[in-house]
Amino acid sequence: MAEIHLFIVPALRSSARKAAELVKSQEYDVIFLNFPRNLQSLISDHVLGKITLIQALNRIKAEKLIPEPLNAWLYLNEPIIEALAGISKAEVYCYGDVDYHHMIAEAATKIASLTARAGATGKIDPEEWTRILKEYKMFEASRFEAETISIKAKGHSLCLTGLSGWKIAKHLRSMGHKVKVQCVERLYVFKPLEVLDALMEHNRLSPEVAERLIWCHVNFIRDYVLTSENLDEAYSKWIRSQRKLLIHQGGISKPAQT
Repeated sequence: MAEIHLFIVPALRSSARKAAELVKSQEYDVIFLNFPRNLQSLISDHVLGKITLIQALNRIKAEKLIPEPLNAWLYLNEPIIEALAGISKAEVYCYGDVDYHHMIAEAATKIASLTARAGATGKIDPEEWTRILKEYKMFEASRFEAETISIKAKGHSLCLTGLSGWKIAKHLRSMGHKVKVQCVERLYVFKPLEVLDALMEHNRLSPEVAERLIWCHVNFIRDYVLTSENLDEAYSKWIRSQRKLLIHQGGISKPAQT
């Protein structure tokens, strides 16, 4: 069985750059990317030098291989795609379930709409938010993705995952692989919606906490994302503004109604 080093990569471009350095390290026999499997042919061509980074990105856009919002996906993953050029010693595989990626994108679009509505009205329906998040969680892809990784893993393998990578690690261990889990960041503070998602994952989300976290998310988007050039800048500003734990009554405020 393989020795798999699983790195959790938060949804930040700065984190993707750190993951890109791991890809370029030439320390691994196999590299697994949390990209939908319909990118496999394109990624293989890029790794072999058959197409440039610009050509790869243009193909992703032209062939609509990634669901909207495409620019958000490219912003987060371009550093990793760029790092793949000339990786000659490692086999590279995309293991992400295509349908699951579409479901996540659809949920993100719905959440963005609810966020805009909350900012405009000063009102939320926590049940509506959690229902949307539960919809894509009902489609459990981690087992299937772990099986894909398990079949192709060998020697010293690198696997890049999102925040829920612990589920893939659990499945891989049950399949007999030696798995080490690590985050590319020494310290990462979850964004409000990520906290909500994690609590929901572990069945520890109460209605009161859900409402507070939703308002945290609305405020994060309004006060930081919409006033910054990109997500990384917004996240950095938000982190600097934190003086207490994320979940506390005094730090939650509803947006003013217009």
